[in-house]
Amino acid sequence: MPARTLRPHTDTGWRLTPSFLRAALLAVVLIGAAVGFGRPDLLVLGTPLLIITVWTLAARPRVIPRVSGTVSTTSPAEGSTQAWTLRVDADENAEQFAAYVADRRGLTMTPSSGAVAEPLEQGHALETMRWRPDRWGTHQILSTRLAVFGPWGGHRYGTVHIPGPVVATLPDTAAFDAKRALPHPQGLVGVNRSNTKAEGTEFADIRQFQVGDRLRNIHWPVSARTGTLHVRTSFAEQDTEVLIVLDASADFSSGEDDSTASSLDLGVRASAGLAAYFLRRGDRVGIEAVGGMRPVRVPVGMGSLHRRRIIDCLAGIERGVGTGFQTAAVRTRFRPGGVLLLISPLLSPMPLALAAKLAQRGMTVVVIDCFPGEVPTEDPGLAVATRLRLLERDREIRAIERLGVPVTQWRGPGSLDPVLSRLSARPLPRVVQR
Repeated sequence: MPARTLRPHTDTGWRLTPSFLRAALLAVVLIGAAVGFGRPDLLVLGTPLLIITVWTLAARPRVIPRVSGTVSTTSPAEGSTQAWTLRVDADENAEQFAAYVADRRGLTMTPSSGAVAEPLEQGHALETMRWRPDRWGTHQILSTRLAVFGPWGGHRYGTVHIPGPVVATLPDTAAFDAKRALPHPQGLVGVNRSNTKAEGTEFADIRQFQVGDRLRNIHWPVSARTGTLHVRTSFAEQDTEVLIVLDASADFSSGEDDSTASSLDLGVRASAGLAAYFLRRGDRVGIEAVGGMRPVRVPVGMGSLHRRRIIDCLAGIERGVGTGFQTAAVRTRFRPGGVLLLISPLLSPMPLALAAKLAQRGMTVVVIDCFPGEVPTEDPGLAVATRLRLLERDREIRAIERLGVPVTQWRGPGSLDPVLSRLSARPLPRVVQR
């Protein structure tokens, strides 16, 4: 999205600073004491303070400054460097400004303190601070407090509050590639090789000419050698539907290092990588986030604009409370031959129950485990509870695999190759409409 400019909601006007009041009071006391007690040394000390006090009052800024903050984009990619530009347009008598970014959650800023102080040139200043989002998601960040000072710091405008913009950080697209095609494509425009022979670009076989074959498919070398017409055959190029179901009901992290990806981080990035990969292949992709604070659903579609729509929706996912995953939550209609990819850390038995229920309806379901693989060690009680749950989880995974639903660990490129190889050997399942 384009840059966005924000301005303060309140206007405090110019006010005397405590330092000016202290200097003026001290000047009056020193000069009064010098006159009353005949002390020339006190007069020497008080005269500079009196001069500064009079100078400050004479050069008082009278124009209300115009202050704004501009963010370079409100939809940055995770890990990309962006700009937060502060602009001050004030009276020529204004000398400097100071600003502090109070809200730096999940950001790496330059300077790291989030504070800047720069002089004004002819009453104008433009200062750019660099920031980098460290985690995907939708947050209001970069809330800034700013003040403008007059000569000798005697007058101050502010502190004013510049509200931070709502920034939707797009998740990083995890690298993914697969050597195996989807098992049962049903469309006409993708690059998956069909099990049937039809018009396509991948060579299948050479056979004798039959009524209805196109003349352009005649293979003349074999026809000349055998004396009978032979034609080339090819495999049909087809596409299919891929529905990605993301379990957003839990966000498990080891808790030892904030930079370590949590289960929801891995799930969101895996969803983005899978969606981008299958859309590049010409397949139709949809996504649903189940169990989060608010439902996220993108109907099945295709194309580059559909990919951006999916990424934008993934950036708006909010972790649920752990009990929001329901077996009846998936509402997207599914066509025969499609593949449902269920991405979950499997910390609750509900995702596996959903996978078993959908598989019984005849759908091709693949469960992708996005558990980070680390057990927290800081809290002994939590570590014991996590290990017990992992033992129960292993038993549940073995049970659902006996039902024919494959479960694979997310490891990036090649994660689905063994699973797709086994599914391709199965006959096309029959989808039961209920």
